[in-house]
Amino acid sequence: MRFGLLGSFVVEDAGGTPRQIGTPKARALLAVLLLRGGSPVSWDTVKTAIWGESVPATARASLHNHVARLRRDLDESGDRIQVTPAGFRLRVLDDELDVTRFDRYVCRARTARLAEDWAEVEALTGSALALWRGAPLSDVPLPDTEREPFVRRMEEARLQVLEWGYEADLHLGRHQGIAAELAELVAAHPLRETFVGQLMLALHRSGRPADALLAYDTARRTIRRELGVDPEPGLVELHRRILTLDPSLTAQPATEPQTAPPPATSAPTPHFPTLDPPAADPSADPHPTPHPTPHQLPSSPADFTGREQELDRIVGELAEADRPDGATVLVHRVSGSGGMGKTTLMVRAAHQIRERFPDGQIFLDLGGMTTMPMPPESALGLLLRALGVAPEEVPCGLQARSAQFRSLIAGRRMLILLDDAGDAAQIRPLLPGAAGSAVLVTSRRRLVSFPGVRIDLGALPDDAARRLLASIAGEDRVAAQPSATAEVLRACGGMPLALRLAGSRLAARPAWSVQDLAHRLTSHGRVLRELYADDLHVRTALQMSYELLLQEPQEPQEPQESQGSQEPQGHSGHPGHSGHTGPARAFRLLGLMPSAAFGTAAAAAVLDCDERSVEDWLEALVDAHLLESPAPGRYQFHCLLQALAVELAEESDSEKERALAVERFVLWCLHGADAATVRLAPAARRVPLDAGARLRGPFADYDEAYGWYEREREVLVAAVSLAHEAGLHVQAWSLAASLWAYVRLGRTDDWLATHTVGLAAARATGDERAEAWMLNGLGNQVLKTGRPAEAIGYFRRVLRIHEGVPGRDAELSAVFNNMGTCFTDLGDHESALHHYRKSLVREPESCATLNNMADALSHLGRHDEALDVLDRAEAIQRATRDLVSLAIGLRVRGDVLRGADRAAEAVEAYRRALALQRLGGDKHSEAVSLTGLGDALADLERQTEAEACWGKALRWMERLGDQGRSVDLRKRLAGA
Repeated sequence: MRFGLLGSFVVEDAGGTPRQIGTPKARALLAVLLLRGGSPVSWDTVKTAIWGESVPATARASLHNHVARLRRDLDESGDRIQVTPAGFRLRVLDDELDVTRFDRYVCRARTARLAEDWAEVEALTGSALALWRGAPLSDVPLPDTEREPFVRRMEEARLQVLEWGYEADLHLGRHQGIAAELAELVAAHPLRETFVGQLMLALHRSGRPADALLAYDTARRTIRRELGVDPEPGLVELHRRILTLDPSLTAQPATEPQTAPPPATSAPTPHFPTLDPPAADPSADPHPTPHPTPHQLPSSPADFTGREQELDRIVGELAEADRPDGATVLVHRVSGSGGMGKTTLMVRAAHQIRERFPDGQIFLDLGGMTTMPMPPESALGLLLRALGVAPEEVPCGLQARSAQFRSLIAGRRMLILLDDAGDAAQIRPLLPGAAGSAVLVTSRRRLVSFPGVRIDLGALPDDAARRLLASIAGEDRVAAQPSATAEVLRACGGMPLALRLAGSRLAARPAWSVQDLAHRLTSHGRVLRELYADDLHVRTALQMSYELLLQEPQEPQEPQESQGSQEPQGHSGHPGHSGHTGPARAFRLLGLMPSAAFGTAAAAAVLDCDERSVEDWLEALVDAHLLESPAPGRYQFHCLLQALAVELAEESDSEKERALAVERFVLWCLHGADAATVRLAPAARRVPLDAGARLRGPFADYDEAYGWYEREREVLVAAVSLAHEAGLHVQAWSLAASLWAYVRLGRTDDWLATHTVGLAAARATGDERAEAWMLNGLGNQVLKTGRPAEAIGYFRRVLRIHEGVPGRDAELSAVFNNMGTCFTDLGDHESALHHYRKSLVREPESCATLNNMADALSHLGRHDEALDVLDRAEAIQRATRDLVSLAIGLRVRGDVLRGADRAAEAVEAYRRALALQRLGGDKHSEAVSLTGLGDALADLERQTEAEACWGKALRWMERLGDQGRSVDLRKRLAGA
């Protein structure tokens, strides 16, 4: 077969008969595989290359169909295109692809040129150029990110071959007829000085010295205007020699093709054919031509906003006094995810400090995040050219080029900005050998092995983000709708690229208001599709980092035993498959979690893998700036990266796998919350769970359980909504119920949010008991926030569900008890007592109700009756070993005794309660008892001891978030 990419896409059989590749997408698939030259290509890379940002859900099946059509169109046996779980591989022989043949001609031409075999150079360059039929891949529908790196590389190689070909023509005396061709090349590439020199020499040898001088003058003015420098010394010297009619510029006759060059007595002159030097001129300037001074920095944006602190740090480091000779070269690095403004910051810093580097500034785009990063050897070739080394004097091999670069830059003060570095190995050969010059590097990876400033760029603060948006969209429009502006800022997440594109869209659409843009950005699943302008796309900028994950080899890991789900995991559970590599799969599936910080254990549940492997993957994502790590062992998505993760999961992972990942996460939350409830509220009613499917062991004590809740609070609260939205309604209301033990400790907003969603989920199941459970929880939340009359309404709705239904005595007893508490808070202790009695009718031995009844009797001044009720409760508590309820009863006993002016006995009751509460680890109940103990001690005028109790209770209440009791305790301490 023959495959052609250097022009329109061509596929021919061995006899030259064209093969028609049926569909545009099949052509694109074949082109993508050919561009990799036989290397494996991941599924995700192929999908993005063919469909761009709009990958359909059926992409995988569609690709299988395209492969089948390609095999049929190519009339192959089937082994030409291999399809594996890793992706695709196309078998291509060395002589089948025109790009491979072109590269082979170029390599041979380079060797002939070094040997000065100009006839061979002419023949080989002619053969290489004959393979070109037009613009590469001009008729294949590929996105720019796939096509442009290849086109740039091949176009640069073609121009190099043209230079060598014309150089051979001039050496062989064939200058007649090439001036017109060279003039066209100069017009197309006015800054390519090699073509200018060749044109000047061809014109001069053709008897047109005036035109040669005019060509130089035009080029000189163009170079000064575009680059701010003079032409290279070799071109200046050629101009001088033409002016003086140097006889050595005359070419030998071209009667026969020359196999050897004319004798030369000097080194080659940069950027144009080797020339014999003129005879020594005694009047010539004895000083050598100085090294060129490159000024390659891109322009700095006029609306640079934010990053002032980072800018000052970089500039300050660069502006410090010179380091001693031989000192380590400092490499100042800025890393961050795509779109965070790394290059803008470094270019700004370089412009501010460039005067301290008078020998020049070099800017080099290493393309680290592209599919074809620049090899260090190629980068060194560009650096050497920038330092004035002629192409023919650039040595071959990485070590030789690196050594020459270090030699040339030694003793000079230059600023080198290496943009978009892929990794440390790409940078290390490009570093000067001694101090004097400075190196700035931008990368999406954290490059930690170099000395110097290292800055990780995150999101812009809100004020800087607003200023950047206003500088592009206009201050008036931004100020006119502050709430809509806030929505846009939240959607952009402080990412400078996103803010610039959002501002550009507003600026380009005067009829839009900020609210119009905010609506588009916040519509479900649209944010990445809206953040674009011209050829800039936020999704493209972010996805490049993800694509690199698919190219990195991963050790295959076995999934751990399924966590709660009975569904088989299938191949998708194996992160070793390409497209499902550990970090890449983790990035996609973890994006399905709520947008809050999470830990390794939660991630391991989502991915169904062991925590050690998952931690390695999470750290890899942090290094690639695809995840943030706000604290050790905690991870969080940037909002736009999470949007990308969700889109990629929808494209790459089946609906079943995504659903299982969400279910595993919700079950992890549910079982963790249940285990924590055992420590935080041992007597609380718990949702029945499958004991055989428990996902974690018990917590050691109250502190461990409470600490887990504190770390996971945001994730747990959001998981209730996630479960409900995913159709996991039973798990949603069960999780809300299990969170009660924690949210009652001052987290009233979370209590309301989780139980409101839990109520909707319970109703979706049609389970009235679940609905009553949620209504009861909401009633307690309203009661906790000081609205007992409103809470009674919730409890009456619960009563309507349970009344008249057999077997609901426990539920009815609990509801009447709660209603009694509402009347207690309203000061209506008789009504409270009435409801407690109704509760005891259903559950005569309900110790919770007995404790509350004693409290109501005490408020009515019936202290002896209250103590009798507590004695009755204590007998039940000791018989059943209900130590939690006993501790509460002892605390109530202390309250009753204080009301009866028996403070000394109250102190003893409180201390007995505290002993039990400390044994059980219930810190909130302990703090309540400490408060009562302090009050009793104050009654006995033991003020110092009282204040110590109140102070300790306050510290616990503040830690637990109980604001109401904290305020009361501060008042006690203030009045002491």
